[in-house]
Amino acid sequence: MKETKDAILAVKNGIQFEFKAYKEDDVVAALRAMFNKKCAYCEFNYAAGGPEDIEHFRPKGGVIVNGKLAQPGYYWLAAAWSNLLPSCSDCNRKRTKEFVDRATGVSGKANLFPIAEESRRWRSHRSKNREEPLLLNPCDDDPEQHLEFLDKGLVRPALDAVGTPSRKGEASIEVYGLARKDLVEQREKKQTRVRAALQQASEIAAKAQATADPAMRSFLDKQVRTLMQEAQSHLDKTEPYLAAVRAVFREFGLHP
Repeated sequence: MKETKDAILAVKNGIQFEFKAYKEDDVVAALRAMFNKKCAYCEFNYAAGGPEDIEHFRPKGGVIVNGKLAQPGYYWLAAAWSNLLPSCSDCNRKRTKEFVDRATGVSGKANLFPIAEESRRWRSHRSKNREEPLLLNPCDDDPEQHLEFLDKGLVRPALDAVGTPSRKGEASIEVYGLARKDLVEQREKKQTRVRAALQQASEIAAKAQATADPAMRSFLDKQVRTLMQEAQSHLDKTEPYLAAVRAVFREFGLHP
């Protein structure tokens, strides 16, 4: 792509370069469609209140290393599809937020891109990629291998077979701010609706099983189907907070 070539030349000559291609309308529309108008990190549906940020998974202009902004960033990936994700402003922009423990703190990806070993950071378009990102990329990772969604909208790093928390899970919760209070409350509301439908369906199914009246059983079975359809509607790919909803289905021994 021409912009990538121009950016490489600008960096070589020590010139500041303005990236534009990632903001084009067709790029924005394609990313919206790919992610069902949801934030790639927290699954918030921004469609009604956008606009979203078009986020560079690997920061284009500079990257925070040891607490300081180091330049250049991943300039050769500024227009690469593999490096573009739609993000809500709270996951992407570094600012003070309130968290579930009533503490306030700073979160937001901005120019952060932690990796497992700093000496292996990918620093040039001429070099090979040897770095291991510590942030989840939903295009490359299965978030449910690294994040565990709990009751009340809470989230924690998933544990491996020996009980060690996922490093990607830990870093992603911290950097994206996945435990911020407003987000947790929205996940909890979603989980509560799904859990109520599944609980009612379970109770009515037990009554249907116990009755000897065929007409009553047919009536109760219909109620169960209606409640299950309501719960399952929250598993649609366009719905927000899918990972948290799937966790509720697993509570009931159901495969989401």
